[in-house]
Amino acid sequence: MTASIHTIAALSIVAACVGLPLTGAQAQDAQYWNLHYGTHGELMSGVMVGSALDLSTTFYNPGAFSRVADPSVLLTGSVFEIQQLRVAQVDPAEKSPELMTAGPSPSMVAGVFGFEWLDGRVGYSFLTRQHTDYRLVARDGIVVGLDQPADTLSIGGEGILEQGMGEYWAGLTWAKSLGDRYSIGTTGYGVYRSQRTRVQGLLQAFGAGGYSGSGTTVRELDCWSGRVLAKIGMLADFGKTKAGISITTPGLHVLGQGTGMLLRSVTGDVDFDGNSDAGAVVSYAEDVDAEFRSPASIALGLSYNFDILTLHATTEYFGSVDQFNVLESPVTATGPGVTSVEVEYQYAAEPVWNAGGGVEYRFSDSGTAYGAFVTDRSAFQPVDGTQIVVSTWDIYHLSGGVALTLGGTKLTLGMGYAWGGREIQRQIPPVGDLPPTVVPQDIDYSRMKFIIGFSL
Repeated sequence: MTASIHTIAALSIVAACVGLPLTGAQAQDAQYWNLHYGTHGELMSGVMVGSALDLSTTFYNPGAFSRVADPSVLLTGSVFEIQQLRVAQVDPAEKSPELMTAGPSPSMVAGVFGFEWLDGRVGYSFLTRQHTDYRLVARDGIVVGLDQPADTLSIGGEGILEQGMGEYWAGLTWAKSLGDRYSIGTTGYGVYRSQRTRVQGLLQAFGAGGYSGSGTTVRELDCWSGRVLAKIGMLADFGKTKAGISITTPGLHVLGQGTGMLLRSVTGDVDFDGNSDAGAVVSYAEDVDAEFRSPASIALGLSYNFDILTLHATTEYFGSVDQFNVLESPVTATGPGVTSVEVEYQYAAEPVWNAGGGVEYRFSDSGTAYGAFVTDRSAFQPVDGTQIVVSTWDIYHLSGGVALTLGGTKLTLGMGYAWGGREIQRQIPPVGDLPPTVVPQDIDYSRMKFIIGFSL
């Protein structure tokens, strides 16, 4: 059986359609400003480093923690969100693979202890720093003609991506006022991170005369790690003007463990020479060391009070993370037709600079309106091995709402919208005589938040 150039091209395009959603359609996992904390933090998209509005200062700027006028425990803070991720198809007539999820947004719980230490206020916080959980399936099928008029080649493919990732921070905060104008503080965090990723792709072809060929790729990563880090902050209060600085240390690895697996197999005749090309490449490692590193950052914030109107601005620079192995799968035993290879699951991050501004308008003695806009740039950086994240697109956040005081209870209502997208290119590796193909794809991401909060 001889395949034409058009047949090979068609098969390559189908392979690209199957492979692209698998490797390019993950939710945001390379951004640092994606989640916001506290009632005011949600309404103002985290533009909080130069102010002392609520207990979210334990995260944004520990130096402002001692100046929070109402250090109440956040009893209830609910954020409901709807997220959508869409991968554009090569053929505009085809339905684009997309993912939509709805549910509560990760949040923060913080409070103040009833004692002081070294003449300073002591508090605690628990927050979700990253969270992703979804399943995406893409199916394609095509029938193409061969050189022979009566011959056809039926091609089908199915791709499944499952991803679950969470990072959780638990911290203790200490802050102290230094006179009327200055205050300092620090929060020490213990961090737990877990990640589970499974990619499974299948491509099959059947033709006249009994021809058949298939290729399968399965890749799986399941690991957890622990690290420690600290935030150090300072706030200067000049009356109408407040300025803050917050420094985050790099994460220090403590321990971690994981499992990695890779299987690539080919059956049948994929180079159309009449001979079987069956074979497999495998890699497997169980309960090996795993780690994750995070960058240092420095944030600057400023706020200015015009009596009923206050303007807020924050900018933060995140350093790079040099390429390292999150988990390494060594060479294992081989067998007939099976080759064992070493696989490295790697991570690296580019330096990122984010900035945003917000406004706070007090329209009555018991009501304040908020609004903000911030950038959320991706720190994605390609690596030599297998990068564990692929979120290459920048995200932009717009938020707003009101805070009302009713009988001693503060009620917060608001909304937020985030969007982003980027054209990406993925190269599908050759299978037999099928050439590698580079096909552009558009990634469109959006998220809508509905914010309801109570505090006493």
